[in-house]
Amino acid sequence: MNSNQLDIEVRDTVFDPDLRRSNSKVLLRKGERTIKFRVFLYLEGYDLPYIESVTYTLHESFRKPNRTVRRTSSNPNCKLAIWTWGVFLVKATVVDIKGFSYTLEHQLTYDRDLPTAGDKYVYEEEPSLAPA
Repeated sequence: MNSNQLDIEVRDTVFDPDLRRSNSKVLLRKGERTIKFRVFLYLEGYDLPYIESVTYTLHESFRKPNRTVRRTSSNPNCKLAIWTWGVFLVKATVVDIKGFSYTLEHQLTYDRDLPTAGDKYVYEEEPSLAPA
């Protein structure tokens, strides 16, 4: 691990990164004016074993725009699921095991993953309409 930078990237997708893509479903919530998609944010890269936690800073319209995820054996990629209807810039503050902090930026691209009419993936409406 280089002390000046990490080999870590923020990624996003509508498919659960812990499942095979063919087993993961695109979930959506229909609101009065928008459709929200379940989107996963996660970290990827060579230095992932040296990560302690990440704080994702979402768009200011989120009720809780700052979400901290600790890296654990059950969540080794610091995965976070959010519900959103748009794309925006996510800032990520990554803390390594030595306590050093790094700031990353990532423009959401989940919209590229959304199935089209000819795709074998189907949308499923999320049963719970609890607020995001």
